[in-house]
Amino acid sequence: MKIFFPNMLKWIGRAGAKRHTELAQEIRSAVKTNGGEVTMAAMEQMPLMKLVVYESLRIEPPVASQYGRAKRDFIIESHDAAFDVKEGELLFGYQPFATKDPKIFDRPEEFVPSRFVGEEGEEKLRHVLWSNGPETESLTVGNKQCAGKDFVVLASRLLVVEFCLEPLSYPAPKFECIWLGALGIGLSLVDSKSKGKLGPAPLGYWSCCILA
Repeated sequence: MKIFFPNMLKWIGRAGAKRHTELAQEIRSAVKTNGGEVTMAAMEQMPLMKLVVYESLRIEPPVASQYGRAKRDFIIESHDAAFDVKEGELLFGYQPFATKDPKIFDRPEEFVPSRFVGEEGEEKLRHVLWSNGPETESLTVGNKQCAGKDFVVLASRLLVVEFCLEPLSYPAPKFECIWLGALGIGLSLVDSKSKGKLGPAPLGYWSCCILA
């Protein structure tokens, strides 16, 4: 999550004021309807928030590179080719090749949360593979999916919700997200003009970039 959270905030920040406003209005309305508390029931009433998290996981998976040795001979198939793999061969996988496949996703390089809307859109969730398997499948002993899959999704949703609930208490013409430490130990929002440290800002009022 130290890797994914900054990346998710980066993509949300780049989505533009219109998307920020829609997201904030949805989240605040759902929380208000549920007595002003952030509950699981309230989060179920935030479809755009869920789509934003899924799209963030699609466009920039937190663990993009994967390795493994073949335990048996088998064939890997793509849309238009097949490849023989022999037992013992070292395999390398780069997830964005799949999660940005233009034959699956329209405008794959763009952040488009609405791509998962509707029956056809929900079908595409099986091509979101950040957890070492389809997003539509659950963890089992045999499928090697990330053991923290559901927790990561929940924590990511909570982060987006809490950011959108923050009140505006200062002028925010432009902000930068500073990545602290080699592995992104934390985030700090600062005024890009004065470089003075500020608190978390509502998504409708900041733009975000990650500084390596």
